[in-house]
Amino acid sequence: MATHLIQRTLVHCSSAQSARRLSDVFREFGNAAGDTAKFSLVLDLNVPGRTTPLRLRRAVVVTLQTHYIKGDMEPRYGAQWASAEPGPFPLFAGELRCEGDESYNLFNLVLDGFYEPPLGLIGAGFDAIVGTRIAAICARNLLSTIAEHIENAFAIDEAAKASLAEAKGRAEFAEAS
Repeated sequence: MATHLIQRTLVHCSSAQSARRLSDVFREFGNAAGDTAKFSLVLDLNVPGRTTPLRLRRAVVVTLQTHYIKGDMEPRYGAQWASAEPGPFPLFAGELRCEGDESYNLFNLVLDGFYEPPLGLIGAGFDAIVGTRIAAICARNLLSTIAEHIENAFAIDEAAKASLAEAKGRAEFAEAS
C-alpha cells in the first residue's frame, strides 16, 4: 500500500528564477539535459536504546521529467526516486514543483507524491512504525540539498551584481570629478 508524502522547503531566491535555478542544480548533480540527478542522502535516526543516532547513507537516483500543465507559471517536474544500490528502499513517485511566495523573493520547493514501502507486509509494518519518518527525512534532506545549492548560486550572482554596480558607480563618480 502506497503512503502519501509531502514536504516543502522555503528557498531564499527570487521565484522568477526558480525554473533556471532548479535546472542548474539538476545539471550539476546529473546529466547535461538536467532530467536525471543522483543525490546521496544521509539519515540520522534516533533509535530507542542507542545513545547516538543511527546514521544511514544511501545514494538515491532522482529522475525528473518536465510536467508542464497549461497555465503553469512555475516549474513542475514528475519526480521518481529509487536507491542506486541494491537492498530495500522505498520507491517514490510524485512531483517536484516550485510554488511562489507572495513577496516574489522566495519560493517553496515542494515534493508531493507516494512511496511504496519495500518488503510487502513486513515493509508496511516497518513503515507504520518508523518508515514514514525515514521517508520524510529523505524528502527533507533532498529538498534541503537542492535549496542550499540554489541559494548559494543566487547569493554568488547577487554579490557579483552588487560588485559590478559598485564599480560602475565609482567609475561614474571618478568620471564626473
